[in-house]
Amino acid sequence: MAHRFGFFDTDCRELDERGSGLAYRPRVRPIVPQLERLYALAQAHNYPLLFTTCCSGRMPLPAALPHTCWVPLNDTETSWRKQLGSARRFYLAKRTSGVPQTNFTCRYFDMFEHNANAGHLLRELAVQTWVVFGNGFDLCVGAAVRGILRAGQAVILLEDVRISSAGATAQSEQETLRTLRNQGAQVMTLSSFLEQVARA
Repeated sequence: MAHRFGFFDTDCRELDERGSGLAYRPRVRPIVPQLERLYALAQAHNYPLLFTTCCSGRMPLPAALPHTCWVPLNDTETSWRKQLGSARRFYLAKRTSGVPQTNFTCRYFDMFEHNANAGHLLRELAVQTWVVFGNGFDLCVGAAVRGILRAGQAVILLEDVRISSAGATAQSEQETLRTLRNQGAQVMTLSSFLEQVARA
């Protein structure tokens, strides 16, 4: 069954301090109201919600994510595919070294480069348009948008539901925004997107 929208939450949440659930990354606090509105919309319309955790964050464990399809890094692990027909929340695992500089040098922020199951997940979910937002705009959010576009699927990038990458500048963010738009992403605000949903 095709879905009109799928939501791609990039690195906004991590394992909480108790190790039993999810918590927001401290740096995304300014956009938490927008995030919660998007999560509620996904749940209300039964849209798939795919999310990742920052390489420098506390990586969740499967036991901490009930009712979530855990998508592992290695494509020899296929048991997760049995949940594709019923799950609506998906955790796309990312590689991490535990050292921020190594994560950057090895491009572990790019979930599509290092998770061999990511492409299969996108194909099977059959989403018409992915709505991308989140944390680490120049790196992680950009990698999510590019990966979806390379898979031949449409992207709406929410320009006002994003947090800058560490070390980013206004100039680098404008360049990233321009590049992603030129590569095919549709850029809009959250309010414009919500109006589009309401008109459907």
